[in-house]
Amino acid sequence: MAYPVSVERVIRSRSLRVAVSLLLIGLGIWAFLPYVIYRVASSAFVNAELVRVTAPITGQLTPDLPRKGAFIDRAETVSLIQSLSPDRRHLLALDQDYAVAQQRITLARTQLDDIAAMDRELAQRMETYRAAMMARIGHEIEETEAEKSGCLAEARLRRDAGTRLEELVKLGLAPSIRSADTLASRETTSARCKMAQARLDRLTVERSAAEKGVFLRDGENDVPYSQQQRDRLVLRRQGIEAEILQETARSTQLAAEIAEERHRVEHASQYDLRLPPSHVVWSLAASPGSAVTEGQTILDLADCRRRFVVVDLPERDFEAIKAGDAAAIRLVGSSEWLVGRVQQVRGSAARSDERLLAAQVLGPNPGSISVEISIPPEAPPANRNNFCDIGRLAEVRFQRASLGLAEKLGGVQRLIGDAWMRLKGASAVASR
Repeated sequence: MAYPVSVERVIRSRSLRVAVSLLLIGLGIWAFLPYVIYRVASSAFVNAELVRVTAPITGQLTPDLPRKGAFIDRAETVSLIQSLSPDRRHLLALDQDYAVAQQRITLARTQLDDIAAMDRELAQRMETYRAAMMARIGHEIEETEAEKSGCLAEARLRRDAGTRLEELVKLGLAPSIRSADTLASRETTSARCKMAQARLDRLTVERSAAEKGVFLRDGENDVPYSQQQRDRLVLRRQGIEAEILQETARSTQLAAEIAEERHRVEHASQYDLRLPPSHVVWSLAASPGSAVTEGQTILDLADCRRRFVVVDLPERDFEAIKAGDAAAIRLVGSSEWLVGRVQQVRGSAARSDERLLAAQVLGPNPGSISVEISIPPEAPPANRNNFCDIGRLAEVRFQRASLGLAEKLGGVQRLIGDAWMRLKGASAVASR
């Protein structure tokens, strides 16, 4: 096949051969420059921790159960479980104890009312008895005073008669035996007057004591039966008041326990789950409407806000990579680079990670280390339709050289790219 002279001349031209050589050199530098500036690790993937939701009660799942892959944009509360038969035995026992305590308080207050009525009746009886006793003692005092007055008058009369009789005996007009008889009668009258005075003093003392509520009659106590009953009622009233205070305190405690138990029963009859924002439903272990038991796993939520990248590196880079170092991250299929921070570094002999993770993380291979790099919060929003990109492969680059050298090499890479664009333009002009 014969080519036109102009095409053959262009192919054989020195400028084209130089341009092709520079192109190949530039492509080689472009391909190997990242491995010179950075530590490049291509076996990386996105991971996130899981939040496992288990059933706190036994019941039936509601139709509001979120579906697998659903992205939770904002915090919301959903009714997750309905209890079929909540345990109300303790609540019923507390209600019964509270009713008994209230009945005891009512009965004790009724007894206090009865005691108060009985006390008023006994007080009235006591006042009647006291008034009657005061009146009786008063009459006895009057009788004794009258008896004393008569006795004193008789004593004066007998004393005058004895004086005259003594004069007659001295004159010999009366026998001496008559004088002795008159003297004995006078002494008897005087003794009776002293007895009347003593009885008057005793009645005065009894009246004074009766005015103070103490009665000093033979065969009686210091107070009458009515007052004794009132004293017993005082002791009984104190006991009932103490019982009322005790039952009132118990009722207050039972009311608080009942309120708390009702709150618990309400929560036990229905479980509402508050879904955190920026999470995705990673897996479901039960279906809507199915029965679940306490402690059974229902669903797992993946935290899309704290995603991280797991990458394996050679063991020789263990000292070169520290927690907090910066790393460039690019998800496979995306052209955007993100700057993350190293969270942790585990050696090859470390035990496997026991955290609950969305993507399976195997232990480091012999001669390699496992590095976790957090995806920055300012990263673009996670893809809601792809489970927040969890499990997606990524490319990770760690800074190898100093910042100045990296900038220079990057400048060289940009110069090569510019030169290639100019040569490409020149070739296009020559071809015309």
